[in-house]
Amino acid sequence: MARIPYPERSAEAVDALPTPLNAFRMLSHAPDLTGPAIDLGMAVLGSSIPVRLRELVVMSVAAHTNCAYGIVQHRPIALHAGLTTDQLAAVVELRPEVAEFDEVESTMLTATEELLTQHTLTDATLGTLRKHLTDRQVTELITTVGYYTMLAGLLNGLGVDIDPAGEKYLGMGRS
Repeated sequence: MARIPYPERSAEAVDALPTPLNAFRMLSHAPDLTGPAIDLGMAVLGSSIPVRLRELVVMSVAAHTNCAYGIVQHRPIALHAGLTTDQLAAVVELRPEVAEFDEVESTMLTATEELLTQHTLTDATLGTLRKHLTDRQVTELITTVGYYTMLAGLLNGLGVDIDPAGEKYLGMGRS
């Protein structure tokens, strides 16, 4: 149960979504932030990072921030993008070494952990990322981690109720 009530009226930008997610309904308490937050989220979903890798990062952020909402919302999207149930279990349980991840996937997980714990990337991690990703994609990766960390703070801090609606977002963003 949410720790504060949802506003009686959602911000206008929430009404334009396929589903009025509780995350953005709650963010409607700060209407000037709601539209830009949704716009940034849509940009993250449409980034040039392959969906499979993006969802790996999103699930890793959710796991590291103990964000049940993020895990529930993005699990069906991650599975649809090609992650296996074993890989997702390893990420959610913070055991990425148990599942089979290739070099770029492992580096994405390492980068996510470094950004969340150190707020920077080591030279080694950045170097490996740049072997596999464009500079644009590295920047999008860092932005993705930041965006979902911000959302986790809102979701966890205010106890936002989980929407089991991730499936409705399967067609959004790049494939």
